[in-house]
Amino acid sequence: MEIKRSFILASTGIAIVAAVVTFALLQKTPSEPAGANATPAPAAADLPRDFLASASAPAVGAASASASAKPTPQNEIPAWENQIDQVLRSNVNEAQTAQILLNILPTLPEDGQIEAANHIANLLPDENYAQAKPVLLNPNMPESVLSVLFTDLMNRSDPVKLHTFLDIAKIPNHPFHEEALSDLQIYLGDDYGTDWGKWNAALEQYLKNAAQ
Repeated sequence: MEIKRSFILASTGIAIVAAVVTFALLQKTPSEPAGANATPAPAAADLPRDFLASASAPAVGAASASASAKPTPQNEIPAWENQIDQVLRSNVNEAQTAQILLNILPTLPEDGQIEAANHIANLLPDENYAQAKPVLLNPNMPESVLSVLFTDLMNRSDPVKLHTFLDIAKIPNHPFHEEALSDLQIYLGDDYGTDWGKWNAALEQYLKNAAQ
């Protein structure tokens, strides 16, 4: 029995020693570095040649496009601007220049008509204002163009202004019919409706009184 007990104790001791040694060895085993199992990035030699060429090529597409770009229509000077400039540089007096602009007005686009109307308003003296009246009294002209001339009319002398107001007031479909009629009422202090004879008589009396 003593021999058997000694054998059991010896076996148990050997097992304990083996377990301790194994645990120590496991503690000394270095852990794998992070990303050890990650797939390595391909080297430049592993990449296709056409990929490397495209990546290293200079970005010249945008520069070439801008260099070969043609001026857009928005950057071009409209023909009507040159036309008006030629008239303004012509060797004639202001009234004649205004008359030439009035002559070409129907041939211009709306933007050109507005520009020409501004020059006409600045150039045309009161004594020649009758030249502009066919345009101002035309209700089919663009309202933007009529607005330039009507605004200029407000700065004219009373005889020119009031007679032209009366002419506009007689045109029911004129864009400034109501405004002309209202201005006449303010100046003459009365409203004669559509009795143009009374309007004219009141207007002449007003101008006569103003001249005294």
